[in-house]
Amino acid sequence: MARYVYISAAGANKIAIFTMDTGTGKLTHQEDVSLEGPGPLALSPKGDILYAALRSNAEIATLRIDPASGSLTEAGKVSLQEGPAMISTDRSGRWLFGAYYGSGMISVNPIAADGVVGGPEIQRDPSAERAHYIEADATNKFVIVPHVLPGNALHVFELDADSGRLTPAHQVTPPEGEGPRHFCFHPNQQYIFTANEDSSTVTSYKFDNQTGALERIQNVANLPPEGYTPGEEPNSCSQIRITPNGRFLYAPNRGHNSIACYRVGEAGELATVGYVPCENHTRGTQIDPDGKFYFTAGTKSGWMASYAISQQTGALEPVERIELGETPMWIEITDQD
Repeated sequence: MARYVYISAAGANKIAIFTMDTGTGKLTHQEDVSLEGPGPLALSPKGDILYAALRSNAEIATLRIDPASGSLTEAGKVSLQEGPAMISTDRSGRWLFGAYYGSGMISVNPIAADGVVGGPEIQRDPSAERAHYIEADATNKFVIVPHVLPGNALHVFELDADSGRLTPAHQVTPPEGEGPRHFCFHPNQQYIFTANEDSSTVTSYKFDNQTGALERIQNVANLPPEGYTPGEEPNSCSQIRITPNGRFLYAPNRGHNSIACYRVGEAGELATVGYVPCENHTRGTQIDPDGKFYFTAGTKSGWMASYAISQQTGALEPVERIELGETPMWIEITDQD
């Protein structure tokens, strides 16, 4: 089995491909694939196809993964009305979702049986201002979309898996000023955790996978107790991740340039483990499938930093740094036989 890591670098107009040593977490560079302004990435449910949002051209590229080498072959492109902030597939791999920060929209594109994204969009509807993320739950019945300020909402849509249509089901409005940006599901699918861009906090919610309803559990500060004095920019949270065993959660701070580390309790409650310095303006993050290593990309530094995850405490220990080029945006990891 080979493990491949893909990192988009929008300013460098490329996707960098690495192989990962599953024992040490270290990466070996294989090649770079040239694409115009790649931003958000998404894997197919089988992990054999990579989808790349080319935000500068408002396109989605379908890229087949060679299991022997990890190399990418373009299988098609489809035009969109604008570049999405986030893309993902439904759990069956039949539909590609998009969330649009600029226009406050969501979209659905069909995915053919061969895995190629098609067009035009079968749905493009308003959600709320500054939609920033979109993901289906494990049952493939619900899709959740968070919105930063001024939208300040979590919208839950019901998914018709046969038609791909999304229908509004619930809306949660957090306290004023939070601005949920990204979220992740707990592996048991009973909880979700949001990184709140505008308040530098993390919130846990109980998730009902029968109705799609969300119930607020806890809100914790994502900055150290001594706080943060803004310099050129205020602090904001970015992409939140949870380990596959559901024990540890990580949420980067941009501005403070740190990663907040949490231990996750059985009832979805969070306890702070500590804070680790990170790359300037860390945005894209990922955890390997074994839950042993955490990877981050600094959009302002142009470097990737990786960390070993303590399986006892959840603390992070630096492994290595790799220069990526201008504006690294997103990280995806897949195993190939």
